[in-house]
Amino acid sequence: MFGNTKSTARREEIRKNRPDAGITFMTRMRAEGMLVSLAVAVVFCIAATAILVMREDVVHYRPGEWTTHDIVARVDFPYRDERLLNAAHEVARNSQPRIYRQVQPDIWKSIEDELLALPDRVKGMTLVELPQELGAILDAGSLAKLQEFQAAPQRQEYEQSVHSYVDSIRQLNLIILPEDQRKEDLTRIISVIANNVNTPIRTEASTFNLKMADEIATRFLLPAQRNFTLALQSKVVALTKSRLGITYTLDEAATTKAKNDAEASVSPNAGDLVKAANTPIVKVDPGGGKISEEDWILLKAENDEYLRKLGPARLAQRAGLAGVAILLTFIMCVYTATFQPKIVRNHARAIAIAVLLLSMMLLATVAALSSNSLYLFAVAPTILVAMILSIAYNQRFALGLATFHAILVTFAIDADLSFLLILESGVVVACFLLDDLRTRSKLIEVGGLTAMALIVATSAAGLLSFDPLQYIARQCLYAGAAGLAVGFVVLGILPFIEKAFRITTNMTLLELADASQPLLRRLAIEAPGTYNHSLQVATLAEEAAEAIGANSLLCRVASYYHDVGKINKADYFVENQSNGENRHINLSPSVSLLIIIGHVKDGLELAREYNLPTSIFPFIQQHHGTTLVEYFYQRACDTCTPDQPDVSETQYRYPGPKPKSREIAILMLADAMESAARTMSEPTANRIESLVHEITLRRLQDGQLTECDLTMRDLERIERSFAKTLMGIYHGRIAYPSTSALASSSAQTEPPAAKTA
Repeated sequence: MFGNTKSTARREEIRKNRPDAGITFMTRMRAEGMLVSLAVAVVFCIAATAILVMREDVVHYRPGEWTTHDIVARVDFPYRDERLLNAAHEVARNSQPRIYRQVQPDIWKSIEDELLALPDRVKGMTLVELPQELGAILDAGSLAKLQEFQAAPQRQEYEQSVHSYVDSIRQLNLIILPEDQRKEDLTRIISVIANNVNTPIRTEASTFNLKMADEIATRFLLPAQRNFTLALQSKVVALTKSRLGITYTLDEAATTKAKNDAEASVSPNAGDLVKAANTPIVKVDPGGGKISEEDWILLKAENDEYLRKLGPARLAQRAGLAGVAILLTFIMCVYTATFQPKIVRNHARAIAIAVLLLSMMLLATVAALSSNSLYLFAVAPTILVAMILSIAYNQRFALGLATFHAILVTFAIDADLSFLLILESGVVVACFLLDDLRTRSKLIEVGGLTAMALIVATSAAGLLSFDPLQYIARQCLYAGAAGLAVGFVVLGILPFIEKAFRITTNMTLLELADASQPLLRRLAIEAPGTYNHSLQVATLAEEAAEAIGANSLLCRVASYYHDVGKINKADYFVENQSNGENRHINLSPSVSLLIIIGHVKDGLELAREYNLPTSIFPFIQQHHGTTLVEYFYQRACDTCTPDQPDVSETQYRYPGPKPKSREIAILMLADAMESAARTMSEPTANRIESLVHEITLRRLQDGQLTECDLTMRDLERIERSFAKTLMGIYHGRIAYPSTSALASSSAQTEPPAAKTA
């Protein structure tokens, strides 16, 4: 019984100390940042499913595509014949009469004013003295009669006759139109607006132009006979005829509005027709035929109606699409976690990749919804994904994700296996060729070769489908344009790619390596010794990186900038001191320590100020790791007295962190090698090899290389590279007679401080 009690207590203690499996898993996921990445994957899956559902609205055939068989309707479907609808609109517009309005000022008013003023105009004149226009109309009798109307009683009678005459003409409602307008409406009915009354009339029967003045003048005879004496009747008619003008003209604005209103009144269903199921939508000859734009519109209408009548089967199809999205998302997540595990913890990059894949997938799907060629707008997005990921990461990762993206796009646009193979050929070529981006022309070359691969694949797919050569040539042109265009697009958006994925391409590194860069120019001027030291370190680091297959260009460029923080206090570093002056002589070791290790923080601030890429920052921060500042640590130990505690070694170490990558570790070793080699009086091969091995061993024993991926074999190769490079830099030279005496005298007169500083 007692034994059972012990056993029970032991089991309870084990259960108490055993963490719960579920809690441990969730805690680990949260600690490693997997929860946020999982949320990104879920959102990606949902968005991808929504895009895949859009494939329902994609018509399988495109305008210009070649088909060898009739395409039959699956269901009865209504469709709109745009030609019928446009014809109905045209009939409605043409049936609407054009609108004419009275000309202002009124022509009859001007004629009335001229007739009223006529007696005054001819007052005291003879026929010879009359103006030419009146002399051609009046004779002696009519002139004498007009001159009689100057007296008050006769003048009043004359004016009353003129008013009555003009009123009679007005009542005739003569419609005199411009000749061109009347000719255009000669066989039509027009709408005449007079005194706000709209009257439709037939142009040919009821209107005149100025060439018909004689015919118009006959209508003035009766009013003239009723109101004037015989001597004036024909003269008044002739004078009225000579003053005739346009009475109505076309109102463009009102006519356009009336025609638009008439067109808008046409029923939208005026062009609607119904095509029965099992009847050909596209009928081709036995040898095949090309699908026209009109055929595509019919196919779109049939597809919309078919989807509407699917019912529950449509939900089943969407469930299948969701399953495809879930499966491919899961595969992509596993692939990413396997080959780029840092993305799982770097949520910004995970989101950037998800946005890139979804946006390009959406672009291809939207292009497929229209009648545009798939071989241009649906091919280019996937090639763009392949190029961007190749630049941002590596070829294997880019090839994998771009392949999955090609599968998603193929599903999204309802394409066949041939289209997937075309996409994959472009993806493979783009990924394999983008191995090292050092020049801008490289992108154009990759785009051109990708275009050639797409053209070959498109040609093969077209020949397998027995498509005509003309159709194949056009599709090849589209595919080639897609590949070449992507190269130019990536070239234009390369700076945004670097910022979005926080990377630095070799092209940017080469630009930073230019000696005319502002920060390098400042380093060369304000800290020339440090600048020279950085150049030597760059040579060492680049060769060592080449020896182990690391990023040699990054090592070289980062070496140029790793000590830029020394600019602020250049005189406190031995390589910049001249004339034997040592600024640390009067400073305590602790103060000197702060100045020395401060160049790391100053370097980061300068890097941010000069907008250096973030990939350079770790080199500036970690190139000393947590190494000991030995010189000032020893000085601090030498100043200790028995009454004072010993100086802690930890206080005289750089804050770190230790190098996190092979390239930074190489820079750390190269920095130490170059500084130590400068102090050698006789740099023979054996001494250099011993120095290199000793410094490497000290860094290894100090634990500075524990957080990077360097192996012992890598260290061996690095040592050999350092020794070879240093021997090339500090090789022996022959003492020429002309310079040996000068060298010896310089050595004798050199101040001791300059040697020991």
